[in-house]
Amino acid sequence: MSDHLTPGHRLLLEFVDLPQLIEGVPGDADLINAGLNSGDLIRLALALEERTGTPLDDDELGALHTLDGINQVLVSREAAELTDAAATAPAAATASGEAR
Repeated sequence: MSDHLTPGHRLLLEFVDLPQLIEGVPGDADLINAGLNSGDLIRLALALEERTGTPLDDDELGALHTLDGINQVLVSREAAELTDAAATAPAAATASGEAR
């Protein structure tokens, strides 16, 4: 596989039956039309939910039909995790007596 693959490419490669289909697929191409099946997309959605610990909302599920959409979901989930971590860090420090 090439080094030019996006995080969406790499994640999707874990769940597809024919990985050779993914490398040449443009970011905005419909993945079902590119040869993926619904089972691949379901496995992807479940893996994203498992990795982030929260269910995907309707907009996120709808975005999973393209690599650009998968990348967008990954970026937004990562940003949300960073925001949550930053918001809980001061509270955790206060609770442990570190911040006074």
